[in-house]
Amino acid sequence: MNKVMINGRLIKEPEYKELEGNNSKCTFFIANDVYFGTKKETGFYRITAWGKLGKLVADNCKTGTELFITGRLEQHSYEDEHGKTIYDVGIVMEQFDFGGK
Repeated sequence: MNKVMINGRLIKEPEYKELEGNNSKCTFFIANDVYFGTKKETGFYRITAWGKLGKLVADNCKTGTELFITGRLEQHSYEDEHGKTIYDVGIVMEQFDFGGK
C-alpha cells in the first residue's frame, strides 16, 4: 500500500505546465506543522498534480491556501555534480479538499 494523507498551506504560487500529448502538471510545495507537546516542527513537501486536477489547483490556489491532500509517495533519483546518487521523495496528489479560510 502506498497512501499519504496530509494537510498544509502552500508556501509559494503553484507552477503549472502544459506538456506534450495533451497533458499537464502542477507542482507546488506545502508546509505541514506537527506538534510534540508544546514543540512545533514544520515539514515542507513537494506535491505534483497531473491533468485536470493540476489545472484546478493552479486556477484556485495561491500562497497560503490550505489544502487537505490524499495521494501517494513517488521517489526519484539523480546524480549530483560529484557523482553521488541523490534520492528525492515527493507526493503525487490523487484528490484534495480546500481547508478553512
